[in-house]
Amino acid sequence: MTGAGKTEAALMLAHRLMAAGHAEGFFIGLPTMATANAMYGRLARFYQRLFAGQASLVLAHAGRNLVDDFAASIVEAGPDEGDASQQDDTATRRCQRWLADHNKRALLSPAGIGTIDQALLGALQSKHQCLRLLGLARKVLIVDEVHACDAYMQRTLETLLRFHARAGGSAILLSATLSRRMKTSLVRAFAQGCGQEDSPAFSVDSFPLASAWAIGHATRVAETAIATRPEVRRRVVVRYLAEQDEVIESIVAALRAGRCVAWIRNTVTDALNARATMATHWPVERIMLFHARFALGDRLDIEERVLAAFGPDSGPQQRQGRLLIATQVAEQSLDVDFDLVVSDLAPIDRLIQRLGRLHRHVRDAQGERLPHGEQDGRGEPVLWIFGPAWTEEPAPDWYRQVLPKSSKVYANHAALWLSARALQSGELRMPEDARALIEAVFGEAADVDSPPGLQRSAGDAQGKAYADASQAVMNSVKLPEGYQRQGLDWAADTAAPSRLGEETIEVLLARWDGNHLRPWRDDKPRHAWAYSTVRVARRLIAEAGVPADPARVAVLQQTLALLSGAGKGAILFALDRVDDIHQGMAWGLSAQGLSDPAWWTYSAAEGLVPQRAPGVETPGGRPHADGGEQAAN
Repeated sequence: MTGAGKTEAALMLAHRLMAAGHAEGFFIGLPTMATANAMYGRLARFYQRLFAGQASLVLAHAGRNLVDDFAASIVEAGPDEGDASQQDDTATRRCQRWLADHNKRALLSPAGIGTIDQALLGALQSKHQCLRLLGLARKVLIVDEVHACDAYMQRTLETLLRFHARAGGSAILLSATLSRRMKTSLVRAFAQGCGQEDSPAFSVDSFPLASAWAIGHATRVAETAIATRPEVRRRVVVRYLAEQDEVIESIVAALRAGRCVAWIRNTVTDALNARATMATHWPVERIMLFHARFALGDRLDIEERVLAAFGPDSGPQQRQGRLLIATQVAEQSLDVDFDLVVSDLAPIDRLIQRLGRLHRHVRDAQGERLPHGEQDGRGEPVLWIFGPAWTEEPAPDWYRQVLPKSSKVYANHAALWLSARALQSGELRMPEDARALIEAVFGEAADVDSPPGLQRSAGDAQGKAYADASQAVMNSVKLPEGYQRQGLDWAADTAAPSRLGEETIEVLLARWDGNHLRPWRDDKPRHAWAYSTVRVARRLIAEAGVPADPARVAVLQQTLALLSGAGKGAILFALDRVDDIHQGMAWGLSAQGLSDPAWWTYSAAEGLVPQRAPGVETPGGRPHADGGEQAAN
């Protein structure tokens, strides 16, 4: 069950393997940077107890140097290293700087936490992939939220499991929403790495369930049903609404009653629209917005505020009457608890994850945390779902006409219909219903239960999954063939990506202060530009406008020259302050070339937001490839 302690159970198992001499450390891979940051905060307090001597805990992801707790734990090696007279009370988070200097070397640390990408690159044709595999050898590879892998990532993970098993490693895969089909594929891959060609056979459908396979077991899998603690068991009332006005009325009523609410949207645009709507119904200072289109420094600050307001240590003063509007960044591995959860219709595994944020901790009616064993005093938990009106015979645009943005995020609309069908009973009993819910949408039965109107959507999604899996096979290192150049440039870390998706680019946000150009987060002098970075799809931003003032053009060019790599592969987006708004102009990229110019605004409250292009002459222009300037119109 979500919130039942899977991570702690995995660490206990890893410790047993280490104590028995089968491993020397562990690496925990998570789906996102936010979940990795949260996991680091949880483990930093006690991981040292798993080791006999001093051990480093390394955070490995693209922004790991920007997490203050981790950065503070990095110490220079010197003659006083290990000197007890220092009375250094932060030794439990000690990392040698050479270990923390780069993500590849970070995997060599005895204890590591990071995005799963850092491990997946060990199975892909990329620079120094063998160093990543070496770092994982003799470690327990723990993959949390393994269900979050798409077809490309799953096939890459299968390759990694083969390599890891061949090197004598062990793996622990965690999920509250894993289908039997996916579990079988992953365990088969590990068994193949151990030289076992016959696929291990699963026979138990209990939930929760611990399934274990080890070398020498042939096709036998040890399957153990796990009891669920009373405080984690739940019956959840499900209310399915097709009118957004009803959703808003329900949220406002809950907030007025002193409850805290999470409204989880499927896209950034929908989250922004929800905030604008709710700001007309509730004090904006009581609304928090959390999505992926914030500068990294602002996003890390928001993570801290979210955990402070809704995390394990929050109380009535922090929680009552507060609303979080978030995207998928809040649905996994963040230890937050809400009195009411509202969600857009999404695949059932996502909904179960979001459900895991509802009454996650045991509290009284005012929101005060209660000891384990007590009964929650907040009444019956209720999950609200906003989606298209239910019908047994959906048209092809059934989902798209209500949630057009979401329809591009979750392209298999048949899976969404199957998820909605599972909710029509009006209640979910967990853990009793969990296995049936997952298999109804992602199991073999789902292939034949799709309604006629959505079969084309299901077929297109399945075809893309097959294509993505084939791409993963092509990009992976082939164990029987050894190292061969196969059309990819191994000199780059990104030769074979760890994830597929639309093309993105790093945007470095800056703001004009007179004729001085400052990083957006110039309060972080050590990594100011990195903290000011946000990753955006190139279809939205591919080029930024240049100022009309020649003096500012010179400053812009000087700033670019001082950036790492002269800003190659990134966009320096300089924003002007107009009244209380920071804004700038940029061009997106489409199949036909650069799109029409659009205004963008940025604030620490809303993030990077597109605005309608004004019908007036635009300042400055956009740079040509030769460094010249073209008027924008």
